[in-house]
Amino acid sequence: MEDEYELIPLSPIRRLEKRLQKVEKNATTGEMLGELMDIIKTNQQVVDHMAKTNAMLVNRITDLSNSVEKMMAKTDEFINRIETGEATEEEKKTDEEEKKMNERLAKLEKRLNSVLLTRMAKTGAVQRRPTPIV
Repeated sequence: MEDEYELIPLSPIRRLEKRLQKVEKNATTGEMLGELMDIIKTNQQVVDHMAKTNAMLVNRITDLSNSVEKMMAKTDEFINRIETGEATEEEKKTDEEEKKMNERLAKLEKRLNSVLLTRMAKTGAVQRRPTPIV
C-alpha cells in the first residue's frame, strides 16, 4: 500500500480553524444567553413592580382628589355659615339701632307735641279740657 499525499493550500485550513473557534465561542455564548435571560427576567420583574406601583399611585391620587373635593365642599359650607352668622349679627345691630332711633323719634314727637300744646295754650288757640276724674 502506498500512501497518497495531496497538497492543500493553507487558507482553507485556516478557515476551518476560524469556524471551529466560532463554534467554541458559541458554547460560551450559550452561557451568555442564560445570563441575558436572567437579566431579561429581572428587568421584567422591575417593569411589573413599577406598573403595580404606578397603579397604586394613581389610586392614591384619585383618593386624595376626592378627599380634597370633600374638604373644599365642607370649607365652602363653613364659610357660608360664617357669612350667615355675620349677616345675622349685622341684622341684629341694625334692628337695635332702628329701635333706638324709633325711641328717640317718639321722645322728640312727645316733646314737640308738648311744646306745641303749651304755645297754643298760651296764645289761646286751644282750650284745655279738664281731665275727667274717674
